[in-house]
Amino acid sequence: MEAFQQIEENMQQFAILNDHIRNPLQGIIGIADLMENKYSEKIIQLSHVINDIIYKLDRGYLESEKIQEFLRKYYGIGKK
Repeated sequence: MEAFQQIEENMQQFAILNDHIRNPLQGIIGIADLMENKYSEKIIQLSHVINDIIYKLDRGYLESEKIQEFLRKYYGIGKK
């Protein structure tokens, strides 16, 4: 039970971390777009790669939430 609760806390922190990464990343893309120099396109391209990674992590988070809900519903694990 304690491990399940720790996993829940970690997942919440993970979701917040994704937002904390994604928000500045959008700023980086915006600034690079405005700069219009020889590095801008590469910065934007790499920023999109990072954003894609974050998207995949978000998908994993959503799948983990479904598993947690299943465990709560059918096995009574994680009830608060």
